[in-house]
Amino acid sequence: MQQTRKEAKAQASKLKEIRKALISAGYDTTARQAAALGVGRSTAYALLNLDKRAGPSAIIIKRILSSSALPPRARKKIKEYVEEKVCGRYGHSERRMRVFRDVLRNNAPMH
Repeated sequence: MQQTRKEAKAQASKLKEIRKALISAGYDTTARQAAALGVGRSTAYALLNLDKRAGPSAIIIKRILSSSALPPRARKKIKEYVEEKVCGRYGHSERRMRVFRDVLRNNAPMH
């Protein structure tokens, strides 16, 4: 199952909201955003600058949610992203949504 343009746009919009939340909290460079997210700069850039991939993997989401430096508003947006993704808003197949959900459930800190 491939994403429609509408689904891809919804996903890109949510990722943009996460980026805006980080910027409003003072994380205005890729390096600072990466530090807040608990990921490398290239991963932060790909995640927050509308890279044409399927979005962050469950493993990356788990890493982000475990970051103690993640600002509350950005954490809220990440959790919204997770809820929307597991409910199928971004057009992923049942199998992909199930795998994403299962990986997150395995010791996923949700502060």
